[in-house]
Amino acid sequence: LSSSAVQTISCSDSSTSGSFRLSFGGVASQDLPHDVSASTMKVVLSTMNVMGKNLSVQVVRLELNGNYQWKITFLSHLDLWSQEPLGISPRSDDYYSIAHLLSTNKESSSGIYPIHYTLWETGMHELTVNSGMSIVSGSSYSVEVTNSSPQASSSSATGNGLKSGIAGE
Repeated sequence: LSSSAVQTISCSDSSTSGSFRLSFGGVASQDLPHDVSASTMKVVLSTMNVMGKNLSVQVVRLELNGNYQWKITFLSHLDLWSQEPLGISPRSDDYYSIAHLLSTNKESSSGIYPIHYTLWETGMHELTVNSGMSIVSGSSYSVEVTNSSPQASSSSATGNGLKSGIAGE
């Protein structure tokens, strides 16, 4: 499984001891040591409960010019990640924090991209994804839209003066 939701965390001075935390979707991780392994970071991120679900990630740690770099590939929560990527925070007590030595970069490459669309008419529809003026290879889909019962989890209501509503009416 691959994803284009890749974020890189880089440390500018890995010789400095200390720790940091990661945050995502309003949830902060436990304190992580400056030399945290890829497997430990994966476990910590995977146990963060965001929006009622644990994260699904892959983590690789590299060492470049003596400094650590972690590549985190998000396999779940892609819509949230596209709006609010992973953040870096000081450790819980701010003592020996190395958060100021860390930076993040949100990478972009071919893979899985979160998209949202709403079809208002029943019937068969063709869906194609374009990049600029070109159709992305393998991105053409047929989508059948039918009438069905309203689902609260996929419904929303907005507007001035809205006080209440009943699904399906």
